[in-house]
Amino acid sequence: MSLAHIARTCQRGLSGRVITMTKKTAVPRRFMGGGGGQPISQSMEAELFGGHPKTEGWETATYITYALSGVLFLMSTVLSPDTTIKTWANSEARARLRLQAEGKLDKPVFGVHYDTVENNFDFESVNPDNPFNEDDDDDDDDEEEDDDDDDDE
Repeated sequence: MSLAHIARTCQRGLSGRVITMTKKTAVPRRFMGGGGGQPISQSMEAELFGGHPKTEGWETATYITYALSGVLFLMSTVLSPDTTIKTWANSEARARLRLQAEGKLDKPVFGVHYDTVENNFDFESVNPDNPFNEDDDDDDDDEEEDDDDDDDE
C-alpha cells in the first residue's frame, strides 16, 4: 500500500487517533448559512472590456493625465542628451584636434578636459559689463545733441 493511498483513506480525529474513512464519508460538505455552494462573484459575471454606458466625471481627467504623462515620458527619453562614454571621448578628441589646429595647444596633457566652455567660446572681453568691447562714445553723442538743442533756443 502506498503512502498516498493511506493519506487518502485516513484522517486524524480530534483525539489524535487515525480514523479510516469510507467512501460515503470521504469528503464532508459544509454549508455556511444553509445554502448550497459558493455564490458566484460579480466580477465573474462582468464582460471583459465591455465598459459601461455612460462616462463618469473623473474618467476624462484620468485619460488626459495618462496621455500627458505618456507624452512627457516619450519626450524625456527621446530628447535626453547622449551621455555615453563614446560620445564624450569623441567630443574630447575633436576639441583637442581643434585646439591644436588653432595653435592654442602644443601637446595634450593626460587628465585635462579640453571640451569645456572656456575652450569652446572665445571670452576676450576685459570688462564683464561690456562683453562685446563696445566703445562708450554713445553717451558722448547724447550730450552733444543736448548742447545743440540748448543753442537753438
